[in-house]
Amino acid sequence: MSRGTTYPHWRSSTLAAAGAVLLASLAACSGDGGAATPADGTIQVSGSSTVAPITEEMADLGRFEIQVAAEGTGDGFDRFCAGETAINDASTAITTEQIAACEDEGVDFVEVPIALDALTVIRHEDNTFATDLTTEELRAIWEPDSQVRTWRDVRDDWPEQEIGLYGRPEGSGTFDYFTYRTSGEAGAIRDDYEATDDMAELTGWVADDPQALAFLGVGNYLAADGEQRDQITNVSIDGVAPTLENAQSGDYAPFTRPLFLYVSTSALEQDAEVGEFVDYYLERLDQVLPLVYFYPLSDEVADLAEQRWEARTTGSAFDGQPVDATALAAALEG
Repeated sequence: MSRGTTYPHWRSSTLAAAGAVLLASLAACSGDGGAATPADGTIQVSGSSTVAPITEEMADLGRFEIQVAAEGTGDGFDRFCAGETAINDASTAITTEQIAACEDEGVDFVEVPIALDALTVIRHEDNTFATDLTTEELRAIWEPDSQVRTWRDVRDDWPEQEIGLYGRPEGSGTFDYFTYRTSGEAGAIRDDYEATDDMAELTGWVADDPQALAFLGVGNYLAADGEQRDQITNVSIDGVAPTLENAQSGDYAPFTRPLFLYVSTSALEQDAEVGEFVDYYLERLDQVLPLVYFYPLSDEVADLAEQRWEARTTGSAFDGQPVDATALAAALEG
């Protein structure tokens, strides 16, 4: 694929359709490892709300008939491993439990890294003090049974204003990855924050709350509509901002993660258009990723991902564990 695309400015105001995700009912599956085979030939896609805008843009550009259910990576794997969908969009690598679920149902898959997403913590523009947080401060704020309630609980010289906490819910790959990186255990988080899979709702909450602090994918943050974008901004972590350069260099590790497609081998056998869609997807990533505000893989990793797809290599390269961008090449080569 060509990799000469000029990436847009970090705060580009280009209009994107990143928040426009089609929610559709899924057709009946064939069972015993078979993928959904609706009568009209529509390709059924489940999974990540983070990855959905990329898939939607690809389908629109290539005029493919796709139905995307953006219910979160984990919930999407439930559908995918039951044979109900041909492709699962994923914002974290498949887990050991999900691999076992697919094996139990006879669902085999090809795992294809497609892009990078830097998890970002965002705040309201009126908050001029919390511009940078340490990893330790993030852990103290978000860990289970956290005693942090106000900004002063984080740093003594910050105001005694209650923090408004927002983010993604259980079932989301973003939730799993953020909690894993902040607390050391996927799913371990305080229970008194507002959560949603609706990206416009999430960024809207932050735009309306001067005391807000939220976590989401950088592509979803950058894709917020103009009015919301004027009211929100990102927080650096340990002095590093979630930019393209920092994501690709590894300077923003461990908060930079790969995004994936998981493609059912049964779906590939039953419907040639599934393979054609993934071919189209990979050929045009450099063209589409800037439109939906996600970051491209390094050339080395992109080449390895293409080789994995072309060889139809099945199974996961990551042993059921979350993975950051710095480990991608070694895992794919192994």
